[in-house]
Amino acid sequence: MKTFVPCTPEAVGIPSAVLTALMHRLNAMDSLNGIMIMRHGKLCHQAYWAPYPAATPHVLFSLSKSFTSSAIGMAQAEKRLRITDKISSFFPEYQHDITDPRMREVTLRHLLTMTSGHATCARDQMLADADGDWARGFLSSRLDWQPGERFAYNSAATYMLAAVIRKVTGMNVREYLMPRLFEPLGIVPGLWESCPHGIDCGGWGLYLKLEDIAKFAQLLLDRGVHEGRQLIPADYLAEATVKQADNSMNESPDWKCGYGYQFWVSQHGFRGDGASGQYALVLPEYDLAIAVTSCIGDMQQILTAFWDVLLPGLKASTLPDNPAAQRELQQASAGLVVQHLAGDISRRRDGTLYRFAANAAGISSCAVEFGDRECALTFTTPRGTEQLRAGFGEFVRGSLQLTDPMPHLTAATAAWTAENVLEIDCVCYDSTFRDLYRIDFSHPEEPITRTSRFTTFRNEFVALRVVAQER
Repeated sequence: MKTFVPCTPEAVGIPSAVLTALMHRLNAMDSLNGIMIMRHGKLCHQAYWAPYPAATPHVLFSLSKSFTSSAIGMAQAEKRLRITDKISSFFPEYQHDITDPRMREVTLRHLLTMTSGHATCARDQMLADADGDWARGFLSSRLDWQPGERFAYNSAATYMLAAVIRKVTGMNVREYLMPRLFEPLGIVPGLWESCPHGIDCGGWGLYLKLEDIAKFAQLLLDRGVHEGRQLIPADYLAEATVKQADNSMNESPDWKCGYGYQFWVSQHGFRGDGASGQYALVLPEYDLAIAVTSCIGDMQQILTAFWDVLLPGLKASTLPDNPAAQRELQQASAGLVVQHLAGDISRRRDGTLYRFAANAAGISSCAVEFGDRECALTFTTPRGTEQLRAGFGEFVRGSLQLTDPMPHLTAATAAWTAENVLEIDCVCYDSTFRDLYRIDFSHPEEPITRTSRFTTFRNEFVALRVVAQER
């Protein structure tokens, strides 16, 4: 599958007016990054919100889990493992590190269904291993329940599945999936973040383009078959995408319908999903697949929009062509931009160099500079200099790392929001991270602050206390 065959919405039984209403609903959220809708195997609608480009791989967060699950199904079909195998059997070198005898009863199926016996995600215990050996950290963790007794979302469990793939194949999940999944679908994956020992994280950290997510969703809708070839074993996929564990203790409607093997059962169909609204949504009843990347705190609202607006408008047969409605849909989907700063974009001032007291990040200075249409923050860090450029009234692209574990692609805009206050809205467009830098020129001690939209995934910005100021 190199590319999807495009078609009008009416050709697959969707009124363009329904998709226009859906786009208005989605555009009111802060904020979607991209969407692709496929019905009957054809692409009937797609849209992107600037500054998120179609060609840039986007972090999937926990949508990565569904790809790791697919690898487990393939490895089982190749007789490299069985999901009834005990996790400890793959790591004989850590038998003496197991402190809870119940850990010896944990199977791959328990990991797949998030029923390992942990009451909460074991990621902290896993990452606490002194030598960065996450597998040993997981196996030495204590359990709260008997394996299989209760559901508790656990990204560390998915890491262990990735570690098993490495054990039985000698390859990371990304490498193992290349000839089995990615290459047949025409996917060139981005990076997959790894642990200190070089094992793919499994439960998070994979980067794919929106079109790649769409291809995966379509494959799932086609029961794992692509161009006559069974990529994901049909029997495994049939089990993976239905309720295997009870998650009715959750509050959100689409998070309490059941959990499969690293797939969520939805009110309609099933899905793989990741934090902030990364979706591979599959609705077999409607022969419909949807891919979404977004930067949303309340992920339920996206699904609710599909249930409320899209599904009631679906028709069973082809509709008459409607050029006028199609033009309205194109207008609703063109020029989409994520919400960003409002303020004065005409004012400029002389540049300022701030020198900072010693801080944990090692940022020694920041130069604030102005041009005709943009401004820039140039930080001096232990790695050298890093610059964040921002346009007045438009996005300017670049890259930045600062206190993050890795650099991110950025697009930033700037505006004066008060007499002496410059704000820079920085979107990391390869992920969901979004920062607001605030430079208060009337505050001599700590003039620069950063507010991170998703602090769960970001290192906090270090307080930068000024010891010298120059013009």
